[in-house]
Amino acid sequence: MEDIERVKNKLPRGVSVADAKYEGSDIVLYIDTEDFFVDHHDRVSQIVSDVKKRVHIRPSKNLFEQPETARTSIKELCGDHVEEMIFQPELGKVIIRTGSPERIDNPSKTREIRKETLWKPQVERTPAIDSKYVNRARELTVEDPEFRKEFLNEVGEKIRRDSDDDEWVRVSSLGGFRQVGRSCVLVQSETSNVLLDCGIDPSAEEGGRDNFPHLDAPELDIPALDAVVLSHAHMDHMGMIPYLYRMGYDGPLYCTAPTRDLMIMQTLDYIDISHSEQASAPYESKHIKQAVKRTITPEYGKVTDVAPDVKLTLQNSGHIIGSSIVHMHIGDGLHNLLYTGDYNYDDSHMLRPASTDCRRVETVITESTYGGRDDEQQPRNQAQKQFLSKMKQTLAKGGKVIVPAFAVGRSQEILGVMADELSHEHFDATVYLDGMIRDANALHTAYPEYLSKKIQKKIFAGNSPFTDNQIRSISSHEERKQVFEDPSCVVLTTSGMVTGGPIMSYLKKEAPREDNTLIFVGYQADGTLGRRILNGANQVEIDGERVEINMNVENVSGFSAHSDREQIKDFVRDLDGRADQVFCNHGETKKCFQLASS
Repeated sequence: MEDIERVKNKLPRGVSVADAKYEGSDIVLYIDTEDFFVDHHDRVSQIVSDVKKRVHIRPSKNLFEQPETARTSIKELCGDHVEEMIFQPELGKVIIRTGSPERIDNPSKTREIRKETLWKPQVERTPAIDSKYVNRARELTVEDPEFRKEFLNEVGEKIRRDSDDDEWVRVSSLGGFRQVGRSCVLVQSETSNVLLDCGIDPSAEEGGRDNFPHLDAPELDIPALDAVVLSHAHMDHMGMIPYLYRMGYDGPLYCTAPTRDLMIMQTLDYIDISHSEQASAPYESKHIKQAVKRTITPEYGKVTDVAPDVKLTLQNSGHIIGSSIVHMHIGDGLHNLLYTGDYNYDDSHMLRPASTDCRRVETVITESTYGGRDDEQQPRNQAQKQFLSKMKQTLAKGGKVIVPAFAVGRSQEILGVMADELSHEHFDATVYLDGMIRDANALHTAYPEYLSKKIQKKIFAGNSPFTDNQIRSISSHEERKQVFEDPSCVVLTTSGMVTGGPIMSYLKKEAPREDNTLIFVGYQADGTLGRRILNGANQVEIDGERVEINMNVENVSGFSAHSDREQIKDFVRDLDGRADQVFCNHGETKKCFQLASS
């Protein structure tokens, strides 16, 4: 509690502190003094500068108005911009959800709310698209604030426990090396144990040993982990996160807010799909809830203590919304590790390129998905022209364009490519979205600050590529029949590697037609049906039926959310801190070796 006392001693004379708690690495003071609560910004900024810790000021229960009275006051102050208010007396916060956060989340308006209600406002953007998965994710993030308060305080106390004088750091691969899938890395020191990612292998046999990381490794003690860090919300990196909580882990999960919400959506969907296929998922929805209640969401660039000897910084990786490069400062200057997860060191429609703002790095673990000697992606503008050309040719002859894509990342990039085309009067084809793409789009509209400046401008100007009138979402077998009856259209559907999901229905129905075109826009892993079709299979088996592949099959590279070989080398070279050693993971064996020897 030494750092809390330091903060309290720096408060102005006469300020009454009713309670003080840790929130992970942060410090929260619950204040009884009205004037200081309303106008504390300048003084707290100076305290933060002095103690090098984030400090939050909130009202005590003796201070704030009753929720119903405060609700009326906030409505009067903010008008129709407020869509929902969630009061959390345990935390002294009111969460204000709105489609126009810029009208409320500014210093002047938040001060008015503090002054009139004596509640601490936390403003959140509501999605522009309704989604049951996003709604459920939002519900889970605000459940049980009393538990949340005590849990975060316990995390803060554990972070501040005494540490050993570290003399070594050990990194163990539990999955995702010399393969694409089941990414999982254990980082250990004499004091702490941190797990980076915990995914499944989508190309492996469902439920088989190769489907999951090596969580039975002797060096891994799941309940003893200090922290789990999630780089991004693709199943090959996060599909087994809830399983950790099933197996006794009870600690914090660190990731960005969009990553948290996407994890909720995709793991819930994973359970639903498993049940629909009469299979058993490795965890239940209650384990997802356990993970969410223990999630801490640092912003990009903010240093966060996650163990007595480990400081974590997340930076934008440019892969999907909320994806992160993970930087770990271990010990008192002992070692700095950079784990890239998946990253894109190139401009894209949706996202900014990966950040190289890492001032000191001794070891880099970089993905190698496209690290082979011949892995050079065509420029993105050429890929865009090629995709649009293939699409228009197919539509002109009355065929359907089927695009298998990941629900998160690639689907939004393709919509970004099509955005200008949809605005032209001559383009009258309907674009259908199937699978979880609509839900992922909804989440993108809730976090525009994580998107590229170009897409942000479109969203704020009312020209969002996610809400165009020509886009229709499919959510049932009955609605899918409408797509089959539409003679010429574009279908963007999951799964991206053709391993299951709605794409199977479209292939069974549309693959035999020569006028149709299947356009691959993403990586097809070894062992997947997508790879077999891409390699020229003219007949495949789907649900026990033989299906002729008579449709045109095209592969458009250049939309990848992964860096190619030269971009990987440029990224490592451009890091602010020059690495002493680089390890290559997340790639086929040959590509890992070829990149490592470059």
